[in-house]
Order: sequence, then structure tokens, then C-alpha cells
Amino acid sequence: MNHLKINIIITGLTTVLASVQLSAFAQKKFNDTATIGDVVVTATRTEKSIGDIPVPIQVISKKFIQQTGSQKLIDILQQQTGLVLADNPLGQALQGYPNPFGSGVQLQGLDPAYTLILLDGEPLTGRNAGILNLGRIAVGNIRQIEIVKGPATSLYGSDALAGVINIITDKPTNNIATLALHRASNNTSGISAAKNFITDKFALQLFANRYSSSGYDLDKNIYGKTVDPYRNYSFAAKAVYTVNSNTSLQSSARFFTQKQFNNYLVYTGNQPEAVDGSSNETDWSFNNQLQQHFSNTIKLVSRLYITGYQDNADVFLQKDNTLYDRSFLQQLLLKPELQLEIGNKPNEKFITGIGYNYETIDANRYASKKTFNAFYLFSQKEWLPLNNLNITIGARLDKHSLYNAQFNPKLALAWKSQEKLTMIASIGSGFKTPDFRQQFLSFTNALVGYTLLGASELNNGLIQLKQQGQIDAAVNITPWLTDHTLLPERSVGTNIGVRYRVNNHCNVAAEAFRNDITNLIDRYNLPFTKTNNQSIYSYMNVNRVFTQGFNLSISQQIAELFTINAGYQYLDAKDKNVLANIRDKKIVKRDPVTYESSYVTASEYGGLFNRSKHTANMQLAFTNKHHWLNASIRANYRGRFGYSDINGDNILDDSREYVNGYVLLNSSVGIAFRNGLELQAGSENMLNHMDKDKLPNLCGRTYFVNCNIDLLKITHKTKNNKQP
Repeated sequence: MNHLKINIIITGLTTVLASVQLSAFAQKKFNDTATIGDVVVTATRTEKSIGDIPVPIQVISKKFIQQTGSQKLIDILQQQTGLVLADNPLGQALQGYPNPFGSGVQLQGLDPAYTLILLDGEPLTGRNAGILNLGRIAVGNIRQIEIVKGPATSLYGSDALAGVINIITDKPTNNIATLALHRASNNTSGISAAKNFITDKFALQLFANRYSSSGYDLDKNIYGKTVDPYRNYSFAAKAVYTVNSNTSLQSSARFFTQKQFNNYLVYTGNQPEAVDGSSNETDWSFNNQLQQHFSNTIKLVSRLYITGYQDNADVFLQKDNTLYDRSFLQQLLLKPELQLEIGNKPNEKFITGIGYNYETIDANRYASKKTFNAFYLFSQKEWLPLNNLNITIGARLDKHSLYNAQFNPKLALAWKSQEKLTMIASIGSGFKTPDFRQQFLSFTNALVGYTLLGASELNNGLIQLKQQGQIDAAVNITPWLTDHTLLPERSVGTNIGVRYRVNNHCNVAAEAFRNDITNLIDRYNLPFTKTNNQSIYSYMNVNRVFTQGFNLSISQQIAELFTINAGYQYLDAKDKNVLANIRDKKIVKRDPVTYESSYVTASEYGGLFNRSKHTANMQLAFTNKHHWLNASIRANYRGRFGYSDINGDNILDDSREYVNGYVLLNSSVGIAFRNGLELQAGSENMLNHMDKDKLPNLCGRTYFVNCNIDLLKITHKTKNNKQP
């Protein structure tokens, strides 16, 4: 009921915005141009052909998503060139324990926290240790996914240092009524339904999804499952109303809820005890957008977005069902924005905008409820000084309530030397403000026993731990009771690329990139432990790092039946401070077996943890439209990467600190019938690669079956069969 009230208020505010704007004319009715595979909106905030985009961009089509048969967004993303499934660094540090934060997407060698995740152009909230649970996004109504690589701060602000992933959902452009069923290994099942209602001026889409799994267990010798059972529900509605020939209003609402059932051991004394419990995750949003054309050259877009996130967990001791632990997290974001677009030529537009973020967060892991606000301005101009040269320059100014103003410009060029060849280059700066956990977290893990304190809470946290006897009385904490203010992280990113269309059936692309980050906020452990021998962690601005490398990709169609897509990424990611210390012979390692000490050499330093120098992917797809048959086989290779330090110098410099490279092989085959029925079957991780300690996200070989039903076709077919 509260959500309904909020949506009514938002719609009213949007209507007020409409009433104060100038009257307009000559606007076309709403059309779905972005469904065309080569039209994108994320890179420049305007609809543009992908061939004219001057920055590295990648598009995942609805067709590819359907061909994979996968119901998990994270699996679809990691099959793309340059996108790597990555764990949070703190999870890697806790050897022998399950990663409490899950996995996210690593882009251009930067952690998941540096990639902004958008849903229909608006940010998702509710990150846990910098990682967003992408399981909150059902794939059944995704139209396409646009991935912009490299700093996008000049348009999107903080959290976009590595790039932007924009998940764009379907629009109600035609009458549909569909039902989709999914069944897979580990007692996994899903069902989704979609229905559109279309009139001359009004279009409405309704979508619902249910997904559940019994989880899996990779190690029977450890109590509890590697991934616990869960079930979730998603509901979405999107409406488009053509007010008149000048104005259109789009309004959407979304609600997601998930319950996970937990069962594991805790240590309340000398002996472990079993606990049961559940965690409940809720995510909702309302997104309203009003578009008006004042003339053929002036367009105004008014946006009002509000989203809320909750995560509550209760854990009870099995022996007497008493409460062992309770946690909660509540986050709210309100984001109004105005964007003005001037120009009628696709490559010579000027856009500018102003917006405001109001954000609150309340959690038992924080000392009190926190409230923040931020204003921002952005502008971007495109020129065509020559017929074959496009210049785009943009900048954004952000003023956060906790930090100094941040100004971030970007320059991008696209040059077509001939019809088939396009060269691109871009350079831009970015920033990322310290997030809530880095500033205000005060958390002790009930399972492991470590403590993680945000920079602003470190002083009070240490004093409390000392008073509670969790830090030995002989430990002097005074040197650590200082100013721990965090500065925003800063970056400069450069991208150079070339796109070449060999012919109508073959395209080749190559991109080189470099990111330099200063004031990097890194987790560190204090030089003393708690009385339970577990570490105390906090955050500080400490490192200067760089990531650099290149991507190669090729797409080839053969005889209109086969399509081959292949990609490769080389990545070099290192800490500049570590390189300087190695050069000055300041880093000594000690072999944990022989106890011999030696200076670390530059050739031994493997760079940042959890980065693979070599990753590659290949897809072979077969489509026979005449027989309504399709099939695909997809291979993803991830080269070896550093997992954790074993010799005490906190850097990657020992062959035993790596995870071996591996290949994931997935396949699917489907057939469509003329009556509107489609059947699909497939297998994921066909080579059954597993590593229970270091790769808990890989559950081994699985199988799935999908059934998609076009209810309108089946109903029409049934009616025709009944006619005499």
C-alpha cells in the first residue's frame, strides 16, 4: 500500500513538471527504435547507431540471451569479451571460509564496485561489499544489454570508473501473451509470464517471474551447503501514454523479493553449534519519464526515480531455537533529473542536464541512520567538423554533502577513414566516492569472527573492542586513534580502438585501454588481532594502481546458417607502489615451507589479485529458420589468477598463490513450432570444472529444459482448428 501511495505521488510530481513546460509540437508517437540491434542509448544518453559511438561499447541482444537458455544474468554477462566473474577481495582473504559477499562483474580489470549497473537508465542500489546481487534481475523481459567500457563519469557520476552496464527491458509495442517454464539441475525451477495491452494512445506491459533452487553442496565434509536454497519473485509493469502529438509519458514499477534459507555452524564456545535462519531481500523502484519536443531541434526529458532496498536476516540456534543474530539494512534513493537535448542531426547534438540525489541508509551494522544528498550538472556536445570525423566532448560537476566538488571531463573522437573502417579514441576522468560500508560499517562476522570497521568508525570501534576485552589489554591502540577521513578515488582512462567491416558477413574490432587510479580505497588489516586470533579490517586511501590491456573480437556469418563470435582480452593490472618498493628492494618474502627469505623481483610480481592476464570466449550458433531449429555452443576461458597471499608480504609473487586457468563449456538446442510452442534443452559447465575452495560459484555440470509458449498463437491456432 505504501508503494502505491509513493507511485501516486511520483506520478503527480511528474505531471506537475509537464504542466510547467512549454507547449510543443511535431513529436512523433512513441516508437521502439532501440530494439534495432545497432541502436544504443547508454554511451551518449541519446539514441545513436552503434557504428557512430566514439567509445568502446558492447551490446547483448535478446536473441543471444534466448539462445543461451540461461536464467541468470551473471552467467550471460561473463560470456562477453572483457567481462569476468570476480569475487570481492575480502572474501578471498578469508581462506577456508565461504565468501560472504558473492560475485560480481569485473570490467577492464577493475573490481565490480567500479562498474555502474543501470536498469532502464537508472542505478540499482543495495550493494554488499561493493557487489550487486544481479540475481535480482529476471532475464525474461530484457530487450538488450548495453555495456560501455571505460570511465563514464562525465555522464553518470560516481561508480562508473570502469564503465556502465545498462539493462534495458522490453517496451509494450505490440500485443503479446507469453508463458515461459524452466527446469534445471539442483531442483531449480522458474516460471515467467508477460502480457501487453495496446490501444491507440496507451500501452501497458505486465511481467511476473518466480525462480527457486535447492542450492548445492561442493564439500560433504563441511556442515551446510555451499549455496543455500532460495526462492524469489519479480513483478514489473511498464506503461507508455501518448498524451498528444507533442508529449509522451512512460512510467514503470518493479518489485523483487527473495528468501534464502541458511544453515551453518557458529562458534559460541569451544564447540561449534548449528544454526538455522533465513535472509529476506527486497528491492522496489518507480521510474517515471516525460518526453516533450518543443520543435524539431529541442527535446526535454523529465525523470523522477525512486528506489528502495531492504535486506533482513535472522539466525537461530538449533538446540533451543533462541535468536543468535539479527541484521537489517534499509536503503532509499530519490533522484529527480531534467535533460535538455538540442539538435536534429544524430551526430551534432548538444545535451545538458541537472539532477539531485537524496539517499538514506539505516542498518544495524552502522552506528546510526545516515542521510546524504548530492547535486550534479552535466553537458555534452557533438561536432562534425569533417564528414568523416565526429568529436564529442562532455563534462559533469558533482557536489556531494560529504566531499568537495568533483569535475570530470571527457573527450572522444570517431573517424571513418572509409565506409568500412572506423577508428575511435577517448580520454576521460572519473571519480568514486567512498561508499557506506567504507565509511560507516561496524560489523563482526558471526561465522568467522573477524571485524570490519569503516574509516569513520575505526576509532570508536577499537575503543569498544578494547573495553569488551576483544583486544588484549597489552595491545596499544592509541597510534590508530587518528583522523581516518577517506578521499574520493580518482581515475584517468584512455581507450583507443578500430572497427572494421570486412564484408556484410564479417566484422572485426580491436580496443586498447589504460586506467590509472589514485587515492584507491583498499581494505587492510591492522597489525594486531582480536583475542579470538581473527583480524580487524578497515579502509584507507593507500594505493595507486593501473590496469591496461587490449580486446580483440570477430563476428563471422557463414551461409546464413552459422554465426561465429570470438573474443580475447589481455590484461595487465598492477600496484604502482608495489612496483616502486620492489625496485627499491623493500619487499621481502618468506617461503612458508623452507622459511627462507628473499627480495621479491619484478618478474615474480603477478599484479593485482583476482585478475587473469588472458581471457577468451567463442560462440558457434546455428539457426535454420525453415525448420525452426537453433543451437549454440559457447566456450569461455579464464587464465590463471591470483587468489590469496601465502607468504606474508600481501602481494602476488608465488606460484602457489594462483588458481589454475579453466574452460567453461555451455550448449543449447531449441526448436520452435508453428503453433507458438518452443522447446529448448542444454547444459552448462559441460566439462564439470569445480574448485570447492576457490571457485564456489561453479557448481559443476548442470542441465536445463525450457518451454516457451506464445499464448496468442496457440489460442489462434485452437480457434482455427475448431472452425468447420
